[in-house]
Amino acid sequence: MAKCQFYRTEATTIRTHVMRSDRREMPPKRVVVNWCAHDASPLHREAALAGGKLVCGGDLAKCPIADKL
Repeated sequence: MAKCQFYRTEATTIRTHVMRSDRREMPPKRVVVNWCAHDASPLHREAALAGGKLVCGGDLAKCPIADKL
């Protein structure tokens, strides 16, 4: 597997939002987010933080924008 130079990984904390005042807020959750730093990427950091998934996983053979690299 050839590793992509644009593949990024980040650990972040996600907090839930309280919808009603009579409910308790759930504890924060620590998750690992993967995204592509290339300009033509279908999934940038902001989209990954919003719940998007990167299909290639850093493998150049599965890259959806391999023709633009």
